[in-house]
Amino acid sequence: MTPYTIAKPATTVLVQHRTDKQIAEQATIHSFLNCYLRETNTGEIITTATKDQDILEVCQRTNTNSIICCQLKHQHLRLLIGLRYYSPTGRHLFAFPVYYQPNTGNLLELDYVTLATLITKELALASGSNSHQDELILRVIQSCNYIEQFVQHRRQDAEQLYAFQSNFITTEQALVFGHHLHPTPKSRQGFADHELPIYSPEVKGSFSLHYFRVHQSLVLEGSQLSQTATAIIKSGLIADSYVDNQFKNNYCGEDDYSLLPIHPWQASYLLQQPQIKKLIRQGTIQDLGLIGRAYQPTSSIRTVYHPETAFMLKLSLNVKITNSVRTNLYKELERSLEVHQILAVEIGQQLYQRFTDFKIITDPAYITLQIDDVPVDGFSTILRDNPFFHNPHTDATCLVALCQDSILGNGSRLAKIIQQLAQQEKRSTQAVSVDWFKRYLQIYLEPILWLYFTYGIGLEAHQQNTVLQLNDGYPEKLFYRDNQGYYYRRSCHELLDNILPGISQKSETICDDDVIDERLTYYLFFNNLFGLINAFGVAGLVDEELLLEEIRNIISKYSEHSLIKNLVSLPQLRCKANLLTRFHNMDELVGSVATQSVYVAVDNPLYRLM
Repeated sequence: MTPYTIAKPATTVLVQHRTDKQIAEQATIHSFLNCYLRETNTGEIITTATKDQDILEVCQRTNTNSIICCQLKHQHLRLLIGLRYYSPTGRHLFAFPVYYQPNTGNLLELDYVTLATLITKELALASGSNSHQDELILRVIQSCNYIEQFVQHRRQDAEQLYAFQSNFITTEQALVFGHHLHPTPKSRQGFADHELPIYSPEVKGSFSLHYFRVHQSLVLEGSQLSQTATAIIKSGLIADSYVDNQFKNNYCGEDDYSLLPIHPWQASYLLQQPQIKKLIRQGTIQDLGLIGRAYQPTSSIRTVYHPETAFMLKLSLNVKITNSVRTNLYKELERSLEVHQILAVEIGQQLYQRFTDFKIITDPAYITLQIDDVPVDGFSTILRDNPFFHNPHTDATCLVALCQDSILGNGSRLAKIIQQLAQQEKRSTQAVSVDWFKRYLQIYLEPILWLYFTYGIGLEAHQQNTVLQLNDGYPEKLFYRDNQGYYYRRSCHELLDNILPGISQKSETICDDDVIDERLTYYLFFNNLFGLINAFGVAGLVDEELLLEEIRNIISKYSEHSLIKNLVSLPQLRCKANLLTRFHNMDELVGSVATQSVYVAVDNPLYRLM
């Protein structure tokens, strides 16, 4: 889409006094339409200088001075969308209602279902494939319905969601809208409607875990700690005041059995499997039911947290959340241990000496069921370090929560923080924003690029995997989490193998250099940094171009590397296409890294004509 400058208001807010349904539907239109515009490079910006009377009518109805005109050529119609804010980083704000118009017809208002249907049909006609149209539309509707429920539930504590001071679990459960550039950000296939309030972080769900007692001949476990996963789990139950003494005496002692903690939804799923039913009848597996304290689901839904436990638990869920079924695969279990090992040798030592405000949250142990020496993914549980175990009130937030639109329509939490800091310091929001962003680049981008260019280890550090600790509103420390999101450059395999012999044999983490460059371009830049810059921009805090220039200043130090050469020299870059990935019904956790999702060429915000 042609770059265009829209005059920025002092503060950009969404229309207020909307119903829960209107909020959900407008959020759905924003995410779906922005995906389509970016991934297909369609859309022309037309101003009130046009002589097209229908476009002028849309500008008048939406109180805007420009619109995006998007031609759906295969259906002989066009979309006309009032434009409130044009973003160089690719997420624009629209004025409602939006319209469509047949080539020889009248202007018609678009609802979100019609919009999604028209665009999905256009994709099908353009690609010659229509096998998954109904699946995509169904998930758009489901996602929108869930957003509506989440908005309704969280209106009562909306101010808390965007407060200057917060804590880890509050922000983990604050993602009412989800990924701003995903067509179905809140879809989850598997949960029944009545289960949504129990298992969803967005409504502050909490639940006890379901335990199975399994003979150790059928248990596969690994640990990089002084204790086994079995011992850690039993010790946790012994320390749990919600577990009665009889259970502790009967099941938590040292014996030939392990206790496997399972998500309660997953336990119901597993208990329906014929193979598991047979093992229970034989007495090899004992179903112990729901036991102990109530854990809280974090933003990923399947990783659970309790402030009084040293470990979070990353549980398996045979639920399709956004693009993928979320079970822990065996290679991911081994990758968890391998990363912990990497950080214990010279790589981790140098990383933490150089970057004292950066830390990787490790997953040092796992446990699962194995049948005939084959791991059963649905039983796999990973133990993740809880960095806030002794400090649950630490002001830590996943970055996506900081950037999330407010359900009240009055700015993100990031906007609230910057505005309050500007007021306290008697400075402009622009000056505060630039200083804030510089600090973020120091503790986020610098260590990740150093690790990649020095040792060939790439981190999939998108906004949800990035946990930012704040101090008086400013970035203080950064945590990276995700046992799945690691890549080792093939060109660095020998170097890594000399440091950690046998690396990647079980974890399957070696990838071609060009594939990793492409993935990091998306996760580090498009998803994380450009998404953060967009949050500054849509709030009217600072010109996005000023923050893009700060990125250019950092990456210029690494100009000899192919990743950086592409970022500064190419007008378009390969970017993950969430809409097209969903349209083709691809599971991002299945198959090789190179073929798990769709990548397309999109405009590069860092590129500029010299």
